[in-house]
Amino acid sequence: MLQVIGLTAAEEEIYELLVCSSSPMTQADLDSVGPDLAQQPLADGLARLHELGLVARLPGDPPRWSAVPPGTALEALIRQRGRALTEAARQVAELDERYARAAGSGGSPLPVEVVYGREAIIHHAGEIQRSVQHEIRACDAPPYPEDNPAEVNTLEIDHLRRGIGYRILYDRRAVDVPDRLADIEAGIAAGEQARVTEVPLKMTLVDDRVAVLPLRDPPDTESRLIVRHPVLLAALSALFELYWERALPLRVSNRQAHLAGDPGGPLRDDTHLLPLLIAGLADREIAAQLHLSERTIRSRVRAMLTRLHAATRFQAGYQAVRRGWLASSDVDA
Repeated sequence: MLQVIGLTAAEEEIYELLVCSSSPMTQADLDSVGPDLAQQPLADGLARLHELGLVARLPGDPPRWSAVPPGTALEALIRQRGRALTEAARQVAELDERYARAAGSGGSPLPVEVVYGREAIIHHAGEIQRSVQHEIRACDAPPYPEDNPAEVNTLEIDHLRRGIGYRILYDRRAVDVPDRLADIEAGIAAGEQARVTEVPLKMTLVDDRVAVLPLRDPPDTESRLIVRHPVLLAALSALFELYWERALPLRVSNRQAHLAGDPGGPLRDDTHLLPLLIAGLADREIAAQLHLSERTIRSRVRAMLTRLHAATRFQAGYQAVRRGWLASSDVDA
């Protein structure tokens, strides 16, 4: 999954090993438990991770390596990749505009085009959403071109009733827009799946066929990019899924927002279990250290993964650090 932000599969595996390690590791340590790489590719992988700010090199002979907390390091890389995608789409739009002028034809839609003006943006966005066949995914964040962004989206409600899927990632600022929760509540009640995070890029994806995103960074309300280029769409889709996987489910009732599975802190049992889990210990080893049965440990691990909305132990470690359940020193000390 981290390959979408520029890591190779080997670099991602090296980083995960360091994240899940209870202490810094030398290159020899990684070689003994890690990816099946020759010494030079392993050294190259560590050097690149260090260059990207994902790992820290500790003094010593041989040097030891530790992971920079994912909540800090990966967030910066993902935002950088989002800005790079926007810039790439901008450049494609300029090249296509030159191509269209040179060819003198306007037959099929351009891979990337630019739309200017609030009315034109609202019109094009509406037309694109009405063309949906399966699913709309969006990263929702201010500013909005609509005069009243809190108005209930009747088009979405109609789509949901017809079986069209909606997955919306709301930026925390979007939830704070006055009266916006009424619109969000109506969508969720009709079947929208909603989650909250700090979105990397304001955008709407329709059926993996077309995306609408800002032309400028920070975004304004007067210009948008319409992207149909398959490579850019694939990258935008992967970026959305990466954030969706880590975001917190949103529930709204009586215009009050609730983040499901975000109780504000770990349970008392979690504080003992988490460090051992992140250290990479097996259930049997954790059970021996905590003087509990393996069955009890498996049950507690499943419950913790559910509370953290994580599918794997690596995801659980990331979420635990992100929510402050673990100090960063617990992960890479």
